[in-house]
Amino acid sequence: MKLSPFAAQVLFLLLALVSSTLVAGVAGVLSYVAGSGIAASVLYGGGAFILVMTLCVTILTALGLLGGVGSSGP
Repeated sequence: MKLSPFAAQVLFLLLALVSSTLVAGVAGVLSYVAGSGIAASVLYGGGAFILVMTLCVTILTALGLLGGVGSSGP
């Protein structure tokens, strides 16, 4: 069974989302254990989520795994 390019892109984005959420959770818990308050830990985890998600999308785009499906390009 072969995946369509759109389905593969959706799976790559879901993998990036799940991995970013995992990293954000770990970062928030570590920040809380280190002595930060709950609000600061949530902000720290949110920053980690944004950083990792941006990094994942940038790498996937650079590798050509994300982009316009069916677009002819210049």
